Amino acid sequence: MDTQVSIVTLIIAIITSFFGSLIFFYYVRGREKKIRQRIAELDYEEKFLEKISRGNVELLRSAFRSLSFALFLVFSSGAALQAVAIIPLPQILAENIRFFSVAMWGAAAAICLSYFRSLVKLGDLGKAREKLRKKREKLEGKL
Repeated sequence: MDTQVSIVTLIIAIITSFFGSLIFFYYVRGREKKIRQRIAELDYEEKFLEKISRGNVELLRSAFRSLSFALFLVFSSGAALQAVAIIPLPQILAENIRFFSVAMWGAAAAICLSYFRSLVKLGDLGKAREKLRKKREKLEGKL
């Protein structure tokens, strides 16, 4: 009986260590994937800063696209809220429209904020490049 218990305990220990190793493997792989995504985001940000630092034409095009989309989100959410106020709708539909309108306002604010941050970084391009380079080195060191 004692050997049966120890064999069962051994089998359970082997199975749990296998699953633990599997979970650790997926964790490490997911962590590496997230780090690579952050490095790709830094590359995109660096390319964006380079592109808008080249000239006013690119800066104006990029600003117009971003601000146009932000205004689209604001005005479409405003129109949806007006529709809720004017047209009698079921309560659940009205609440969903209000929820998505708030989300659209938040998305518009996030777009404007990210563009503002990029323009602030453009004020001192050398310093911004150095920060991006340090972040990339730090992330690559984690891999």
